Amino acid sequence: MSEFGTKLDDLLRRKPEEWERAPAGDREEPPEKDLLKRKLEELERKAAGEREEPAEEDFFFGEEPAAEAPDVSQARSVLTELRPAGVGELLVTEVWLAPEPREKEGKAGEGEPRDRLRDWETRQELRELGLLREKPLVSHDARFDAYWRQAKETKEAAVNAIVDPYTELAAAFADADVAGMGQHQRAAKEYGKAGDELLQLGRAYVAIGRQKGARSVLEAAAKAEPLHPEVWYNLGVIRLFGRASAGARKAFEAALHQTPGDFRLQLALAVACYHVKDYTAAAEHFRRLAGGSGLRATARSMLVCCHRMAGNSDDARIELGFLKDAKPGDWAAMVQQCADCVERGDQKQTGRLRVRRRASRMWKALAAVAAGGVWLAYAAARDLFEKQGQWATLPFFVLALLLARMLRGMSGGELPGEFGNAEQGLPCWQSTSWMRPRKTEF
Repeated sequence: MSEFGTKLDDLLRRKPEEWERAPAGDREEPPEKDLLKRKLEELERKAAGEREEPAEEDFFFGEEPAAEAPDVSQARSVLTELRPAGVGELLVTEVWLAPEPREKEGKAGEGEPRDRLRDWETRQELRELGLLREKPLVSHDARFDAYWRQAKETKEAAVNAIVDPYTELAAAFADADVAGMGQHQRAAKEYGKAGDELLQLGRAYVAIGRQKGARSVLEAAAKAEPLHPEVWYNLGVIRLFGRASAGARKAFEAALHQTPGDFRLQLALAVACYHVKDYTAAAEHFRRLAGGSGLRATARSMLVCCHRMAGNSDDARIELGFLKDAKPGDWAAMVQQCADCVERGDQKQTGRLRVRRRASRMWKALAAVAAGGVWLAYAAARDLFEKQGQWATLPFFVLALLLARMLRGMSGGELPGEFGNAEQGLPCWQSTSWMRPRKTEF
């Protein structure tokens, strides 16, 4: 170390009270410690011939480090649904992880067994009130042209996840030839090429978000080549995405009639039958595809839903016995969720569940009325209706909405919140947006 460096190091070691006692030659104002260290390091680097490093502050003026891509290999499920967007809907593919494990309450051996039905009811009530916030690990939507490629890459990367059939349908458009749209449009006018060229043009329209144009082009391709199974299949997918499930079923039936036994067509036709609530026909198609891995396990789980909706609880439980050993994926938790749903179906038929849910709604309605009476007495005592009338009457509107909701749940034939997942990342095929009425927002 140089003489200058030795002197600075000696000054830095001194305590503040020792500066007054320093020799006259060494007495100086206390230097900035960081500045001295930096100067010392700079002198030593120059002496050693090292290359000077950028200062620490340069980091803040440079580019921020790129965010790491999330690891979807440990995903619990990959689900594709429709979400409201403007005056229509768009496809959204989400990757879900398993929820954090619950902390055990109480001492070991003293805890009572969990009431799964009560936990499920609490979860659905929190969801209806908007108090249950769940966020997926990754979310891709069809507003961007890269969505179809992202859906395919996500499906391939999530090797241990439960994948729904809708993701498989969306991933099929990842290889659409968008760059050659003009060429396909010109070639479609040539004799004998209309079917294939219009098919490629329609797939490209889907990839760029022109769903109505894709549907028109594929319908023209079906007229030009009525014996082309790929044309009918893609037309059925577009109709399914547009909630035209009856038309999608006819298109899939035409495609399957030309290529019987095709797994992809059979699965799409089963989903279309499920959407139109023809559970008997859907169960027949799902039964041919049911297996113990991948989409075949998904087909078996949807077969369970068909039996449950048709009231065949025993058949549903038999299929669940085969499904619990399916791999890969958290099918054991899925089986437990479906078994609870089948049990709720039995209780609904015997009337016990309906009585229990209606009694719960009745007590909540009485609580809302009591809360309104308490607020009325308080507002009258404080003379709030004359001083702050607009704010004093606001709670009555909220209580009226809650009361109407409770009364509707008591008088309705269908049980409110009859379906739904029991944990984050477990799909419930009957509660997806595909089975709910179309919703739009402005």
